[in-house]
Amino acid sequence: MAVSDEWAPRIMAGPDGSAEGICSMVLRQVAEDLGLDVAFGFMPKPRRQAAFRRGEINVVPCASPMWEGVLADVAVYSEPFMMATEMVVVPAGTKGVFRSVRDFAGMRVGTIGGYVYHDGFDEAFEAGMLRREDAYAVTQNLQKLRVGRIDAMIVDDYEAAYWMHKAGWSESDFRVAYVFADPAPITVMLHASLRDFLPQVNASLARMRANGTLRALFAEYGPQKLAAHLTR
Repeated sequence: MAVSDEWAPRIMAGPDGSAEGICSMVLRQVAEDLGLDVAFGFMPKPRRQAAFRRGEINVVPCASPMWEGVLADVAVYSEPFMMATEMVVVPAGTKGVFRSVRDFAGMRVGTIGGYVYHDGFDEAFEAGMLRREDAYAVTQNLQKLRVGRIDAMIVDDYEAAYWMHKAGWSESDFRVAYVFADPAPITVMLHASLRDFLPQVNASLARMRANGTLRALFAEYGPQKLAAHLTR
């Protein structure tokens, strides 16, 4: 059973409830190469992690070791098949230069429940330097940012671009204020009980990289990355 929280355009529920997006297509190809069937489901990250620990879920199609520390003793990871770059997005008219978390002091920052944030942001939330405003969908945070209910939001570059274009919003209404230092490798996370499948999973991913399948998936589920990321 493969379960994820929704993370467009990497993985998302289609009109009929089935999984769409880059990661779901990657996992379907891996499963086909291994001669296995795969069923997809969705749940928020805290519930998904608890179910994974209990062994009720044995595959997460889009995961990073950087974000799944609480599962370190029960999870193994494939080789990365893409990267995720997190950034802080603010309204276009926001003034100031943002070189570190300290430059966001006092702001209300939109986040996703259960997510871990590096570059000192989690510590700043804990210390009260910033106010963490959890939501369970990036679209909620984008709406709140547009109407001034939060001052900034942390979001992945692919996901920000996808939802802005999907909603018909202009990228010029937003500004990339800060880009996190270390992009996160995106992998297939397997329950440790499936460890023996890792070589086959990695071989399948290597074939997709070599034959252009991965490149085609990235193009199909564009826009790729927030264009403003290049003008920060």
